[in-house]
Amino acid sequence: MIILSFFNNLNFLTHPFIKNEFTIYIIHNLAIFLVNLVSYAYVLVKFYKVLCYSKMTFEWLPMINPYVWPFSLFQVLTGPYFKFWSKILPNVKFEKSSVEVSGIIALEALNSFIYFCTKCISALIPLLEELEKTLSS
Repeated sequence: MIILSFFNNLNFLTHPFIKNEFTIYIIHNLAIFLVNLVSYAYVLVKFYKVLCYSKMTFEWLPMINPYVWPFSLFQVLTGPYFKFWSKILPNVKFEKSSVEVSGIIALEALNSFIYFCTKCISALIPLLEELEKTLSS
């Protein structure tokens, strides 16, 4: 939140270095590139989140064999991601049983990345608008 308020309060166009029109074009093109990059990352992570939710749902259904063709795709695509989180986070142990919480944390990490992407886009759009006003005048 502090970083976003820093970018919102910072007026890039008052800096003496940015008085050059070539510099404004470079910053404008860089901002467009970043908006596109973050937008594509947002779409890919949202799609990957659907794959992860599907894998977790299919694990709970007893009639679905996760090793048969259409369902094995989910295991192949999301298996390394869930293995990474299960190595980082151990099982929570109770008296006679244990619970694996790494899957829930893995999904929350994806949600956090999606939130970060939306905040980056919402910080870059006003900068692009200001740069386009400067370029048009």
